[in-house]
Amino acid sequence: MGAPEYFPAFDWLRLGLALTVALFHAGAVTDENIGNFAVQVFFALSGWLIGGILLDSDASALPRFYFNRAARIWAPYFFAVALVFGMSLMSEPADAHWFEYLFYDVTFTHNWFISPRIEEINADLPLRGAGIIFWSLSVEEQFYLFAPLMILFARWGRMPTMWAALAVFAIVLETFYGSIALGVLAAVLRRRFGDWHLKGMAPALFAAVFLLCVFLYARFPEEYLRIAPFAAVSAVLLLARAGKKSRIGAFAGGVSYPLYLNQWIGVFFAREIALDFPDHQLIVTVLLSVILNLAIASLLYLAIDAQVRKRRNEWFTPARGRAAAMIAYGLIILGGVGGLLIALMRL
Repeated sequence: MGAPEYFPAFDWLRLGLALTVALFHAGAVTDENIGNFAVQVFFALSGWLIGGILLDSDASALPRFYFNRAARIWAPYFFAVALVFGMSLMSEPADAHWFEYLFYDVTFTHNWFISPRIEEINADLPLRGAGIIFWSLSVEEQFYLFAPLMILFARWGRMPTMWAALAVFAIVLETFYGSIALGVLAAVLRRRFGDWHLKGMAPALFAAVFLLCVFLYARFPEEYLRIAPFAAVSAVLLLARAGKKSRIGAFAGGVSYPLYLNQWIGVFFAREIALDFPDHQLIVTVLLSVILNLAIASLLYLAIDAQVRKRRNEWFTPARGRAAAMIAYGLIILGGVGGLLIALMRL
């Protein structure tokens, strides 16, 4: 598996998306779908980038793929999970719900067993739902595990029609997977037709699709989940131009992941400080949360993400890659079976 292409604009896109989610939780954005749309763009990005990596790979590269995904995702993620659940113990003792929600987050099944019940259990989540964004990491992990099986081992795994059908199915059912499937579809088309998304009127077409989606959402907000995936993949394709990596851009892109995972920290402290400024509470909350979250995310990136990336290649062995895959699949299976049993006990 060779080094994947680099798309410089994606670094700044990631940072902007993570900040959008943080601003939503800080109260600067009142439309909850704006925060969700940032996540949909993240999903389309994953479909385009990870789908592209898999399309250029064969089965022999899977240990490296699984190891890279585990190294990239797990250390920052499990730190964030430990922080949320650990800090929650300072205000209330662990109960059965605490262990149940921890189980779903550790096994990457949050979106299966917490998200469908979110309105019912939101007030019961640790730290008043500080880890609510973990659902998206479950979706990402599930994609990392199932996409290789489809692309590398299924006869139809590299067919545009299959990914188009999968995208339509996911979007019609309003699942979380529509944006990812469209991202993979775009990557499949690129392997067949080259940089089709940059040729001729294609950029203008994607801009028009994005604006059309904005118009449709304004008119039919109840159809958001069916509109968002098309806007998300259009945004990604407009920025999908290969180029050289810059140190500043790479840092901005790297900071986006810990910022996304831990944005509740800056928001929490900003709200506490803003209580001393009742006449400008929202403005103070928003400004301080951005400053604090960027500072915290930068420190976490340097302490965790950057260290893992620096040593990832020397840590890798095929055996460790296979072990990472077995652990990942095992967690998903454990979470799925355990979640179903818990749901049956609740009946």
